Amino acid sequence: MRYLQPPVGTVVQAEVERVVREQVYEREVLLVRPLGFVVATTARRISYEDSLAFQAMHETVYSEHGFEFVDVPAGSTSERVAAVEAHLRSNLR
Repeated sequence: MRYLQPPVGTVVQAEVERVVREQVYEREVLLVRPLGFVVATTARRISYEDSLAFQAMHETVYSEHGFEFVDVPAGSTSERVAAVEAHLRSNLR
């Protein structure tokens, strides 16, 4: 099931197939875990529950296309930056 279940157009489907086939993007995807709440703004009107469904849909789609996840756990901005930097440093070796 896809979020809001819109039909996938042929142009979008073809482009997804191309970027996966040609490995345009790195295979690893940063999966930034939720903080446990959402603060509504004029631009952000999604509920926390809907944000979790949206995240689950992304995980499913990326998995279906063979991407691998790098988990970035919930935490402060500096903790998340440190986790990403540590991952990037470990891949430079």
